[in-house]
Amino acid sequence: ATRVLSVLDQIAAQLPVKPVPSVIAGPEPAAILQPPAVIPTVLVVDDSSTVRRQVSLELERLAIHVDAAESGEQAFELLARNRYDLIFLDVVLPGIDGYHLCKAIKKDKTIKKTPVVMLTSKSSPFDRVKGALSGCDAYLTKPVKQSAFQGVVKKYLKN
Repeated sequence: ATRVLSVLDQIAAQLPVKPVPSVIAGPEPAAILQPPAVIPTVLVVDDSSTVRRQVSLELERLAIHVDAAESGEQAFELLARNRYDLIFLDVVLPGIDGYHLCKAIKKDKTIKKTPVVMLTSKSSPFDRVKGALSGCDAYLTKPVKQSAFQGVVKKYLKN
């Protein structure tokens, strides 16, 4: 399975990114009177480009904006520049691991209330306890069932 994910990561990295077409027409008159919809923003931190892409696609289908990072250090950079409504975090990352990243998020006064969901293949009771001690709000194991994933998203984003 690891070898297959590695090959999929390599293929995904080679795929071109298609730009999203923009609409130049102005807003409808009724849309001007209504306040703009607040689009939730989620940070996905995983070292696998395949997992990042899969989670991003699932969230985008729910009309959620997604930023992604492949390491704890990249996540810190994004967290310093942006505010997120929810963070999905893998445990095994290059550099700083997910447990330490979660602890750092929960110690930071400006972002500590942001829900953190561990999304990882580590499924032992010890890992779940370690996740709870790091401050995560939920712990999902890969492969995650779509109903469990959507339930967590709805719970923390109030969709």
